[in-house]
Amino acid sequence: MKLEQRLFTLVATAGLAYAPLAHSAEPAVAANPAAAEQASEKSVVIVPAPADQPEQVLPSVTATVAREVEVQSRTELGRLTEYTPLAGTVVGREELETVRFVDSLHELLPRVPGVSMSRNLRFTDGGKNYTENRIDGMRARNTGTYSFIDQVNAGDIERVEIVRGPGSVLSGSNAIGGTINVITRDPPAKSEYQASGELFGDGGYRAGVTAGAPITSSVGYFLNFNRLDREGWRDHTEEAKDSFSTKWLFRPDAASSLSFRLEYLHDDYQDPGTLTEAEFDADWQQAEPGTWYRTDITYTTPSLHYRRLFGEVGELNVYGQRRLTDSTANAPAYSSASSSGVKDSESTEDNLQLMYKHLFATAKGAVTGGLDLMATDSRSKSYAGTGTASFDFVRGALTGDSISKETNRSPFLQYEASPIDPLRLTFGARWDNIEYEIDDQLKDSKDGSKKYDRLVKKFGAVYELNRSNLVWLNVAEGFMGPGVSTLIGSGTATPSSHTAAVKSRFVPTNMDLKPEDSLTKEIGIRGRLESGLRYDTGFYRTEFRNLIVSTLCGPTELCYTRYENAASAHASGFETTLEYPLNDYLDLGLSHTYARYRYDDYVSGSTDYSGKERYYTPRNHFNLRVAVKPAPGWRVELEMDHIDSYYTNQALTDSYQRKDLYNLRASYTSKSWSAWLHALNLFDVKYAERVGSTDAGVRNSYTAGYAPLTVRVGISYLF
Repeated sequence: MKLEQRLFTLVATAGLAYAPLAHSAEPAVAANPAAAEQASEKSVVIVPAPADQPEQVLPSVTATVAREVEVQSRTELGRLTEYTPLAGTVVGREELETVRFVDSLHELLPRVPGVSMSRNLRFTDGGKNYTENRIDGMRARNTGTYSFIDQVNAGDIERVEIVRGPGSVLSGSNAIGGTINVITRDPPAKSEYQASGELFGDGGYRAGVTAGAPITSSVGYFLNFNRLDREGWRDHTEEAKDSFSTKWLFRPDAASSLSFRLEYLHDDYQDPGTLTEAEFDADWQQAEPGTWYRTDITYTTPSLHYRRLFGEVGELNVYGQRRLTDSTANAPAYSSASSSGVKDSESTEDNLQLMYKHLFATAKGAVTGGLDLMATDSRSKSYAGTGTASFDFVRGALTGDSISKETNRSPFLQYEASPIDPLRLTFGARWDNIEYEIDDQLKDSKDGSKKYDRLVKKFGAVYELNRSNLVWLNVAEGFMGPGVSTLIGSGTATPSSHTAAVKSRFVPTNMDLKPEDSLTKEIGIRGRLESGLRYDTGFYRTEFRNLIVSTLCGPTELCYTRYENAASAHASGFETTLEYPLNDYLDLGLSHTYARYRYDDYVSGSTDYSGKERYYTPRNHFNLRVAVKPAPGWRVELEMDHIDSYYTNQALTDSYQRKDLYNLRASYTSKSWSAWLHALNLFDVKYAERVGSTDAGVRNSYTAGYAPLTVRVGISYLF
């Protein structure tokens, strides 16, 4: 189908889904500023001002202010709000400064519903790219993971917006699990300088400086530098991370703004790998040779954002971002058929977005259209190892050298309208056109290319029950194309026998793989009760078709396993957040995830997994926080984290129950000084983060827990 025909089909489908995902730390101007000033003061929005006047700071819109602000501005362009018909969580500065995470996966994300036990939001599958990563709304990576927050300067995060599920039309169609969007800090309205330092009980420190100020009435800057150096509690968990970022904001006139941001992050870290059950029981702090490894990686990320208002009815946003990644890793031997070695990788990921929003008086309508482009060029070289007991990057003979490219071209369109006052409907579509290409410099058998395209449709609705409570729902399609590595398989010559194939774990090429298809239906309710209880809860169900799975080859076939569209599955669950300020001295918080994932049809070799639950999927995850504020400036929080038992293999022959974990965080904040003390794993519980086993139920993989009792003490001063 020609591009013109695709665009025509896209327009005819009538619009994008939902309000666009959080897109910038600088949301759109409210259509009615006078009314917006009556809104909640939960957070602020910077509004362009004439060069001879100071900036206006208007409170943002929340569910508690209902219809004082025109409905077209409640789903602010580029921001996740209570009015957006999506399941999501916004982690703001207050919570970030309470947690002060070093490792976001084990310290911050347990407080967020919908985080699985492997790589993705909602769905446990370490080999699938169901999660999207963004910085200030711009797509930063062509593959996503929930640990992405640790790949951004932690000292430059204003908030983290986590969308669970397919998201808006600004999300790629593969973001079936969700999107993590890190919003960075803007230049402050007045001069601000801060220094901080922190000592770790398990060895190491973190220190940083922050500076920001308006230079003139139309130019301002922000910068942060910090260094993390820790030894870790387990063998081979050392890490040294240097982070620097700066943002400059220029307002040439009252209707436009231009921001430039540059981030540099260098992370040299070690991973202790896994242990057997016997090794874990004997000494859970040891690292087994051959499974631990070291990575030295650098991210350099420049970005630009231009914004232009056209009266009170139009807004243009142009975004551009480049992310350069330079990585060297000392890879472990994952099996008897593989060997350790050194891998050098370089990649350039470019994201360009054009987006225009126009408001209409008829039915309080709004149309947003645009184009999302993502291009990735990468090259990786592999070298034979010279020994598994060294963390030095000593390169042996060149064993692999490949160049790969991925291109995403995605026009999108959204239409919003309110046929009756309390109801807001959104219709949308996104045309994703994906191209993969790999050019192996050593072996022609690993060369290949593939194209996929699909029109994805979405629908959302919000109905306001009253000034403080609303109901939302959405229905969204999605699809995920297999990457080149999945299509190519082993990329080596076919073995001469099944025995040889098993020994080498040979996977044949399958260029006929189809994309996975999904359909997600969600409904939720959120708001605030008169008692002060804030709640947000929702139910989802996702159906997968053409699921790509690894199946065992038969005893006479010249392969070990193969990738096939050989399964279908469905996942469902409830996700809930509750916040209850009982009084001036006591706050309660609860995050809860109930998740189910079951195969409808999946046969691998002679084993039929149809009807079985997916392993690594506990049914319930509770995170409870009790915060006491005994005096002004003081806060003491006790956190309890509980995970139900879960199956450790797909045969469902073994299950593991992690013990409950407790964390204590105490802090004092004055006008200039802040001090804190954290005690993580308060009762020094011995636990495994994740346990794996064979189909026979033999536990052969213990990913050791985050830490025994670890104390951190820190202080900061605001000049």
